[in-house]
Amino acid sequence: MRRDAPRTLDDIKHPGPKASQRRPWLPCHAEPVALTLTNGGSLLRELGQWIDASGYQSAVLDLSGLALNAFDYVMPDCAFDDRHAAWYSDTRVSEGATLVEAVAILGRRDGQWFAHIHAYWQENGNAHLGHLLPQSVSLAGNSDLTGFGLIGAGFEAEYDPETEFTLFRVKPSQSTDTHAPPTNALITTLAPFEDLHDSICGLASKIEANTFKVVGLGSLAGAEFRSSPPMKGLISEILLRSGSGRQLHDGQQVQIRAVDLNGNLHQGALQPGKCPTLVTCELLLISAD
Repeated sequence: MRRDAPRTLDDIKHPGPKASQRRPWLPCHAEPVALTLTNGGSLLRELGQWIDASGYQSAVLDLSGLALNAFDYVMPDCAFDDRHAAWYSDTRVSEGATLVEAVAILGRRDGQWFAHIHAYWQENGNAHLGHLLPQSVSLAGNSDLTGFGLIGAGFEAEYDPETEFTLFRVKPSQSTDTHAPPTNALITTLAPFEDLHDSICGLASKIEANTFKVVGLGSLAGAEFRSSPPMKGLISEILLRSGSGRQLHDGQQVQIRAVDLNGNLHQGALQPGKCPTLVTCELLLISAD
């Protein structure tokens, strides 16, 4: 039996000691990439072959428009045990769909390539948002993708004592290449309760850019939006929408899509200080100057 849903932030308890670094980050070079994936191929295998050939340490990819065969996914849910603050739903099966919006973080797990994917799609007249299980995802047609290949730092999964989940962490490159391109970006993984909007504001100064874009995904413990109803469910999965970042004269906008533990969908621009991280958020901030 699952635990009761948390009603307030004070109800959310992570089992381990708090990490000393709440917004760990590393500078890197983010290189725009475009690739074509093959009809019928395994998404994870195709991405692994591509990144092995490219030499990037990790990648952050836009999977919007990707046509998929039947795939497995999970939703946010309460934990079964008295340790974890949240868990996943039972595995669900899509009959196949074209992703409307989706973000993939490609990094290493147990020495192999692994993709953390959050996606929004329409199916049988209904809207869905979930965490796709990458080993189950195969392509229903040739697909063109864009995103960023990372040089100088990347994502690698390891056990996180605070949350007792295996999560992507930021890791420096082991390369000694003296001709590496200059840094124009950073990657970060936020700790629990770090505000997503405020963290992006604080980290943006590290790349010394007047304008920047931010790409990523994660989980929030509720959220308030500038012009839409709040997300009151305190267990959620999110993805950042295209256009998130800061323009020179428009201020910072962090646009997200989200699904809470009750299956309610939310979208909008986040209110500063009103969007605490639940488990983690994995982000790429890129200079757009």
